[in-house]
Amino acid sequence: MNTVTQDMNKVNLVSIAAVFLVLALTMGSVILPVILVICIETAIWVNLAIPYFLGFPLFYIAYLIISSIQLGATVDYAILLTDRYQECRRKYDKKTSIVETISAVTVSILTSGITLVIVGFLLGFISTHGLLSQLGILLGRGSLCSIFSVLFVLPGLLYLFDGVIDRKNKRSKLYRRQEQPDEPATN
Repeated sequence: MNTVTQDMNKVNLVSIAAVFLVLALTMGSVILPVILVICIETAIWVNLAIPYFLGFPLFYIAYLIISSIQLGATVDYAILLTDRYQECRRKYDKKTSIVETISAVTVSILTSGITLVIVGFLLGFISTHGLLSQLGILLGRGSLCSIFSVLFVLPGLLYLFDGVIDRKNKRSKLYRRQEQPDEPATN
């Protein structure tokens, strides 16, 4: 138990740091990776809190494995939504950008996410090995938590922190709206 607890802290910190670093380098921002990691980590915490509050015991190793797998497997939903939001934000105000983003990415996120949910739950219900079964259920439920978090929480965070994101990204021109050509003069 002591070894797994120490390993759990190390693995979680390294996983979060690695994902944050990759996102920071690819997005050219510090605030966006923080928002994305918080969104997915919250889904992980909710997923792992459910067995605790229901009084179901967890294998220590299941906690260690699922936190890394869920972060790595579902952060792409948040990346997809954020990238589309940034594209829309170049053309529209933040409210319209959120609406356009959600309508554009929901099918893609649900397709990928529901596949992971089904596979996870199938593993959980079919496997006769206790650990594998628990990992499958945690993966299925964790994917649902991540989908919910990305589709319902992340848009609110992007909307709420739009001004901070906008200021931080001015130099990289991510948020500058495209200039509209001058209207021809009418006589």
